[in-house]
Amino acid sequence: MSNTISYVYGNNLYLNITNRCMMACPYCIKHKWSNDFRGNDLKLDKEPTVREVIESIGDPKKYDEIIFCGYGDALVKPEETAEISKWIKDNGGKVRINTAGLANRCHGKNILPLFKGLVDAISISLNGTNPKEHNELNRPMFQEESFDEIIKFAKLAKEYIPTVVITAVKLPGLDTSKIEQMAKDAGAHFRLRPYLDEKEN
Repeated sequence: MSNTISYVYGNNLYLNITNRCMMACPYCIKHKWSNDFRGNDLKLDKEPTVREVIESIGDPKKYDEIIFCGYGDALVKPEETAEISKWIKDNGGKVRINTAGLANRCHGKNILPLFKGLVDAISISLNGTNPKEHNELNRPMFQEESFDEIIKFAKLAKEYIPTVVITAVKLPGLDTSKIEQMAKDAGAHFRLRPYLDEKEN
């Protein structure tokens, strides 16, 4: 077991600050790839402190983006994520958060104001075209209520974060064109993500 806090992929640096998530997606490569992402063991034996995360980054300006995306959802820890984001922005970096979109429901309050001026983009995962399908595919914390919560979060995020993107994984049988339309209706961008099935060599 290791403690990979940050890892480089392409021109971006990814931050793995927690393995906790608000979803338990059976298709997640966390499970299928046994925590090994392109040579990086992302299973944390303990969650890093804010200082440890910052020390792992180095010079933020070296990267196109610094992305909160490990084997958990950084918005499980909104205050820490905001503190790290502020340091990145203060040192010339660009920040993106990848999330399941359930943070407001999870924490019982709107956490998005924490990120105003600190985060350039947020990517919100929406894999399902209705509450029932979403619940079956993703096993979210709040079951069928999660679907509407995610859309509400995406609409609200536009008030605080310049670029809001709703993403969908190209899962077998999932009509991603419907999700693209829902993204447009919410005033968000849309991005289709590949379905990572067999482990890469």
